[in-house]
Amino acid sequence: MSRSLVTTLIRRLLLVGGVLTLLNIAFVTAYYSADPEGLRREKVSHQIDRLAEALKPGPDGKVAFSPPERVLKTFRDYPEAYAFRVEDGRGAVIGTANAALVPAERWSVANSPDAWWSDIRTQGRSVLVGSRRVIAQGEAFRIAFAAAGDPSNLLLFVYFDELFVHVIVSLLPFAICLMIVNAVTVRQSLRSLVHAADAARKAGPSHGIMALPTRGMPTEVLTLVEAINDALRRLGEALEAERAFTAEAAHALRTPLAVLSARIAKLPGGDGLDAVKTDIAALSRLVNQLLSAAQADTLVVDPDRHCDLSAVAEGVVGAMAPLAIGQGKRLALEARPGQFVYGDPDAIAHALRNLVENALRFSGEDEEVLVRVGEGGSLEVLDRGPGIPDEQKPLVTKRFWRAKASDLGGTGLGLAIVQRIAEAHGTSLAIRDRDGGGTVFSLAFRPLMPA
Repeated sequence: MSRSLVTTLIRRLLLVGGVLTLLNIAFVTAYYSADPEGLRREKVSHQIDRLAEALKPGPDGKVAFSPPERVLKTFRDYPEAYAFRVEDGRGAVIGTANAALVPAERWSVANSPDAWWSDIRTQGRSVLVGSRRVIAQGEAFRIAFAAAGDPSNLLLFVYFDELFVHVIVSLLPFAICLMIVNAVTVRQSLRSLVHAADAARKAGPSHGIMALPTRGMPTEVLTLVEAINDALRRLGEALEAERAFTAEAAHALRTPLAVLSARIAKLPGGDGLDAVKTDIAALSRLVNQLLSAAQADTLVVDPDRHCDLSAVAEGVVGAMAPLAIGQGKRLALEARPGQFVYGDPDAIAHALRNLVENALRFSGEDEEVLVRVGEGGSLEVLDRGPGIPDEQKPLVTKRFWRAKASDLGGTGLGLAIVQRIAEAHGTSLAIRDRDGGGTVFSLAFRPLMPA
């Protein structure tokens, strides 16, 4: 099962980012755990920040202390553990909670610095008191906070804040940007490979075997692409040599067979001579089909060339009608004139002749073979023959394939030639069962739209 390289890299980056995040969390946790005193002071500083957010202008424009319910809840739930006091610039208390937790003289210290912390012993226990000067709306205030123990786990908020600052804020955007840059970079780097894959898909009878493009190819895969191009070049040379040999051999055999056929025709008739004539006719047909197959393999259709499909079909049916009559069969045409399509008229006529000849061969005496030209560039040949089983339909277009060795003297090349011509036109030969018995062979050409 194939896997996207971009997806693989992004997954690995996510894994690395997750590991780095866990390591960062562990580092922050270990750093603060190693300094419990500093962690306690951070707790006090964090609570002072929360209380400072409650200093807001009132309706009269003066700054007032209005803490929300969620802030006061901690002090109401744990009066023996947490306390605070807020003073304005003149030393007047404008907000307090559980002030008895700390002696009055320790809440405010004369000439105290802007920020201070102190551990005091009161009522037989240790209380950490912290105070800091804050500025709100241009006015100076002093906020003090005291904690005896930590029943509400306020230290967790400190941990969460530090993790948010050191992990979420600093690491996560960097990781996201890294993954986006990586995905874009990989896609841009592999674009040349996509072009090479498109070129490989287009290689075929109508385009030939062409070398894959190497421009802009990453160095890591350039060697592989060059090796593939070398293999394609050798394969193309071998195929070209095979086609040339087949065409040359078929062409060289046509003249001797024609001479031999002419000489035998002058001999007196007889049962044995008739059999020889039949064999020579079959051999001549095979040679002609081999030459046609070689020509079909090298067929390249001009994309701008077009023809009247109805006229092509009319010409083929008219030329093959005597053959059908001689076999005691009927050949009919159903077409509307002016059905223009893109394609080579000679190649299309050659394909249609092979289809008609194949249909006549498998049709019974006095049966009709119908050639139909439909709207939209469709060309069909319908017969009343024995039909083709579904499992054999993909095989009939292979060269020299025959269901039986004695298939009515066929060479096994006719439908293969039709398929090669269809591929050169950007289509394929479709085969389906005909209602009432028989087979329908159809080709769909690109219609020429009127200007």
